[in-house]
Order: sequence, then C-alpha cells, then structure tokens
Amino acid sequence: MNVSMKIFSRFTFGMGLIVCLSLPGWSQINNSVYFMPGVPQANRVNPAHQPNCELYIGFPVLAPMRMELSSNSLSYKDIIYEHPFHDSLITFLHPEGDKQAFLNQLKPLNNIVADVRASLISVGFNTKAGFFTFDVTTRVDEALYFPEDLANLLLKGAGEGQTYQLDGIGANLSAFDELSLGWSYSILDNLQVGVRGKMLFGIGDISTMRSNLSITTSQEEWNIQSDMMVSASLPFAEVIYNEDGMIEDIVIDEEIESLKPFALPKYVFNFGNSGFAADVGINYRPIDQLLLSVSALDIGFISWKDEVHEATYEMAYDYVGLELDPLELSDDFSFGDYIDSTFSQMGDSLASFLEFTPGGTYSKRLNTKLYVGASYFVTPKINFGILSRTDFLREQISQQFTASANFTTGRFINLTLSYTYRNSYVKNLGAGFSFNVGPLNLYMISDNSLNALFWPQEARSVNLWFGMNLVFGYKQFQKVDGDRPLVY
Repeated sequence: MNVSMKIFSRFTFGMGLIVCLSLPGWSQINNSVYFMPGVPQANRVNPAHQPNCELYIGFPVLAPMRMELSSNSLSYKDIIYEHPFHDSLITFLHPEGDKQAFLNQLKPLNNIVADVRASLISVGFNTKAGFFTFDVTTRVDEALYFPEDLANLLLKGAGEGQTYQLDGIGANLSAFDELSLGWSYSILDNLQVGVRGKMLFGIGDISTMRSNLSITTSQEEWNIQSDMMVSASLPFAEVIYNEDGMIEDIVIDEEIESLKPFALPKYVFNFGNSGFAADVGINYRPIDQLLLSVSALDIGFISWKDEVHEATYEMAYDYVGLELDPLELSDDFSFGDYIDSTFSQMGDSLASFLEFTPGGTYSKRLNTKLYVGASYFVTPKINFGILSRTDFLREQISQQFTASANFTTGRFINLTLSYTYRNSYVKNLGAGFSFNVGPLNLYMISDNSLNALFWPQEARSVNLWFGMNLVFGYKQFQKVDGDRPLVY
C-alpha cells in the first residue's frame, strides 16, 4: 500500500469510527412524520408544532432512533442483480454485467446522502409562556458526489478527442453535537409560531471546498486541468508532515483506534469547532378545517478551527503517454518494469501539484431544509396532508413531495399512510403508527416501508424512525371555538 492510500485509509477509519461510536444508526428526518398525530418529536420538522400533552420525556437514544440512506440516481438493482445465465448474483462490473445499463441510470452529477442523528436527551413541557423543548443530539451529515463523466471514463475508457468534465466530484462529511432549545407559542387562536436555537460542537469534518476538474484525452496526449481544495478538521488524529510539506502519515488517537469505551467523550462538545443554527416554523389555520404550515431547518454553520488541514490541487498538466525504445529492454528491465517506472514517474509528476497547509479556519453551512405543507381535516380525527420538501445541499438542490392520510382514535393509536416522490422515483409508499399504553408512547414511521414488500430492489432510499417517550398530561380531543379540532 502506497503512502497516499495508507493516509486515506487511516483517515477514513478515523472518521468512520467516530461515526460508529457516536451513533446507533443511519438516519434522516422522514416526511411522513410531518402531519402524523401522536408523535411528540414532530416538532423536529416544524418548531411551531405543539404536542397535545403537558410533558414528554424521551428515552435516551430511542427518542428517536432514525435511519436513512439515499441516492438520487442508483438503486440496489442497478449495482447487484441476477446473473443472466447462472443462479448467482453479479455486479455491473462483472464481465457479463451490463455496464451500459448502469451508465444509463446516472445523472450529470450523482449523490449518495445520509443524515445521521441520535438523541441523547429529548424533553418537552407546556407552560403559560408557551411550549418549550430541550434536546441533545449527535449528528452526522454526509454527501458523496460523483459526475457521470467519471463513470464513463472508468467503464468505457478514454475516447479520442473527448473532454470529461469532472466538476463537483468530492465528499462532505461532518460529525457534530447539537444542543438545542425550542419554543412554540400561540399568538392567535389560529396562528402558532415556533423557533429553535442550536449550539453546534464539531467532532470532525472533511469538505470539498472547490471542485473543478477536466480531462481531455487523445492518442497524442492527455490534458488535465484542476482547481480543487479540500479542508479537514481532525481533532482525533495527529497529522505528520515531512520536510517537503507533504503529509507523511495520519496517526489516529490510540484510544479511539483500540475502541476503548471512554475514548469518545473527550471529542464531544468541542468548543474548538463551534457554530450556531436555528429552526423556524409557522402554523396558520385560515378556516377550521385547513392547516397551512411552513418551516425551515438548519439555518446556520460551524466554524472549524481545531486541527485544521488544507489540501489544494491546482494544475494544467499534459501527459504525452508512453514512448517505448526496445533497446532499453533487457532481462533485468522488462516491459512490465518499464510500465511500472513510467506510471510511477507520472504519479510523481501529478503529486507534485498537491500542496498541504496545516492550520487555519474555515466555515461550513448546514444542509438547510424547507418544508411547505397543507393539511385538510375531514373530521377532528382524520386529515389529509400534502408536503413539499426542499434540501439545499452543498452541490445540489433536492426536491421531494409527500401526500399522506392520517388517522387517530384519540389517545390510544394513531396511523399514517403516505406516498412520496423523490429522487425521480415514484414508488415510495410509507406507513407509520403511534400508540400509548399508560404514559408509554411508542412510534415507528417510514416513508418507504411498503417498498420492502413490493419493490425491494428498486428503492433509491430507505428510512425508519423509531421512538419511545414517557408522556404525561395528555389532552383529549375536544371542541375549541366551535368545531375547530386540536391537532398534534
């Protein structure tokens, strides 16, 4: 393993270990919870939401435990599928795999996104001054980007006179803790507002700050144009530089690497990487049966200062290919040795454009989300909702739409059925339930749970939100100002 691969693998191990130790599962806030009755933590997607109780206390880690992983272009069946002639599974890279079918699924810029969260503390209580919430959450925001031209170059090979635009290639990975305080208040009988302030403490980060890369290929030469920059904050590792200013090694904290149980706490609530964010929301009822709402989440940033390192890759390089002189070959210097020597020289030339800089500060915004919803109440216990969700990722804007039917019996059981259009995929059928036994509240929700029964290999995303709370002071459904129903 060469030095660069060793450095990359050790960094990946460190960040992956931080993620695994910090969190019990993959997650992202799903859409079906937005209108669903009986879920106290629905205020996570709209701070104006007020649970219909006086007090709730979430079980640590289980309030909620959430899981999601999504791609904007690829599903399981695009990567792994049945062999055309034998009873076995193959990938698109197999000699008899369909590489063109894989390429046909790609967009100009493809992503794989995860938003991972685990709640350590989740409490909400009602007062005359409004409904207050307090939460402590560990989060990981992840996004991997790769352009279609990169796959074409790797799978089809270089074409004569072709230019491959690889702009946007990169990754953004942040692990951080979130300490939040929320407040919701009914200004008028038909208007609620909510806000949540959040202090953020960074655990670790790697971010592609600039990504401009193109390769023009021909038989005579390859031209490579690059303007790239990657910044990283690695509090859990020591980065060792050599005399030439190149990274020689990355040494992960021994306690982290050996999985010692008390290694992680010294990296949480790191004031060296601090930031702020806010969530805002509004609920408005123009008529008794119609509820309109808007919320914006994660408006903010983290300033990364602790153990910061920066890598830039700026060049205009012409590679003229192999020129073989048969007289140079001998028993001691074979054709294979010549190939290895040539590519080693090319690698050294390309590496000479890579520059590392320790120290410094950089800021990175969160992936902001905007929700716009409308819900119509046929009766106080049955409503139908439509929801638009827009994710403002670093390199892309992602749009989703959800329709849901929501039912409640009052205190004991609440149900939802949903349909979501996302990632250009139309078969997302979700369901969820919430019920109460005494003070115990239990809920489980997914935007695509029914896909596992009907189209398990087609889904481009998977999520599950599970939670347990103790709920006290539950308010029964009752008439307020005539026939206006109370809603969760």
